[in-house]
Amino acid sequence: MISLRGTVLGTLAAWHGLAAFKNLCDLAAAFGIVPAAARWRSHNFAAMEKLLAPLGLPRPLLGMLLGGVVAAETVAAVAFARGDRERAFALAAALFGGFALVDELMADYELDRTHREVLTFLLVAYLATASRNANL
Repeated sequence: MISLRGTVLGTLAAWHGLAAFKNLCDLAAAFGIVPAAARWRSHNFAAMEKLLAPLGLPRPLLGMLLGGVVAAETVAAVAFARGDRERAFALAAALFGGFALVDELMADYELDRTHREVLTFLLVAYLATASRNANL
């Protein structure tokens, strides 16, 4: 039987998995490891370089940061897929909340708006899947 909870968790698992894959492709292309991966990249590495340029962080450190994002997205995708609702939403909310904080710190309000929208979506999805009627 199709349920709201299963649909939302499945969609979020697929979304986080796809985001992790695209960010991994972005890393592989940005560092010349797999140039052909550029076709699937997320363009988040370039966005990070631009956003954090005033800090003068070295590219390898930015790569490690995006690698951490890939790891967190992968764990979130697996948690959503397994129905581990609390862990999945906590990790996803921490990830996008962290993004919004960095955006605020660096005064990038366009990017901040996007991250806050995703965070809001996650919180609404969390509430929707907590409902007793979520299995209908």
